[in-house]
Amino acid sequence: MLPTSQHACKHSRARTIRWIALLAVLALSTALGILHQTGKGSAFWVVSVDALCPFGGIEAAWSFFSDGFFLQKLAMSSMVLLVATIGVALVMGRSFCGQVCPLGALQELFARVGRRLFGRRLELPKMLDRPARYLKYVALAVIAVLTWRAGELVIRATDPWVAYHHLTSPELLTEMGIGAAVLGVSVVGSLMYDRFFCKYACPMGAFLGLMSRFSLFAVRRDADVCIDCGRCDKACPVNLEVATADVVHSSECIGCSECVTACPAEGALTIADRSGRKMSPLMLTTITLGIFFGLVAVSTAAGQFEWTKPTLVSESHEAKQSGEALDTTSIKGWMSMNDIVSGTGISADSLQTEFGVDPGDMDVPLKELKESYGFSMEDVRTFVAEESAR
Repeated sequence: MLPTSQHACKHSRARTIRWIALLAVLALSTALGILHQTGKGSAFWVVSVDALCPFGGIEAAWSFFSDGFFLQKLAMSSMVLLVATIGVALVMGRSFCGQVCPLGALQELFARVGRRLFGRRLELPKMLDRPARYLKYVALAVIAVLTWRAGELVIRATDPWVAYHHLTSPELLTEMGIGAAVLGVSVVGSLMYDRFFCKYACPMGAFLGLMSRFSLFAVRRDADVCIDCGRCDKACPVNLEVATADVVHSSECIGCSECVTACPAEGALTIADRSGRKMSPLMLTTITLGIFFGLVAVSTAAGQFEWTKPTLVSESHEAKQSGEALDTTSIKGWMSMNDIVSGTGISADSLQTEFGVDPGDMDVPLKELKESYGFSMEDVRTFVAEESAR
């Protein structure tokens, strides 16, 4: 059956809405990252990317359920996002990857540029492509085990999305050099091979791929209606062979519905469950966003999802107003001695005397000072608490 104008219009609308959603999430995530890097001197500042990443929930799961505490740098928000992505995966497969993930959107943008440069989308030879796809499962296993054993975010230094959120930070080339390199390889790789990181290295994609095995809906092909044009295969960002499948069961499917919206034969490709109930690509996008952001909205309203946290300035002001002890956990390694001075009102002379810091080093981050001057973060916090109590 050849396409009707209504059929083509619906698919064009669905593709447009998907891209609007992807670009909106990418823009929001980028804005939050910038605010986190630039808003540290205000009363409240946006939480870090660590608290806004669903993979952090996987890393935190063992310590949370076994010992009842979160890994350093993580928060309840990571667990909320993990639950949201699992909920999406059980209903729609890996549609978080294809409809929400900002890193996926970034790769697809570079892939579009690549197609203009090369005139077509390139593919790795199958003898390399197929075994390489298992690397992300290896990455998932290694990162999970190392994180649970170390009790800290092992992936942080290698995570390309963390590096993306620190592009303007001096930490990029010191603490996150590997992550920056992975980010560079991912976006350059996507110029030639669409969704390069997703296909070969993403541990979150590996996890959701396992979860998607239990999903209710999948792409299904009606061979009697199919006109064997092959457009679905050409449209698939992860190079699945949709044109010869009855049902796309592959855990590699990212639920983007690009194959369905590219199909010119109405009814040849549909998104349906085992009983035959169908949904449109637009409905898939709507339900995915509804599940994911609906849970985020509910948890935000319930106070379980924090977008901002108080800074040392606000903590110090509140402590003075209430007469209670200053919460010195807001003193972080990225802060300098001068940050403490401006945030608490403690004199620079007292800090220099206590820790022997040269005046020229007062703007150096504490995490760099502690090695050369022989003090710990806990020493600084204890001193600030005692001075603030006077």
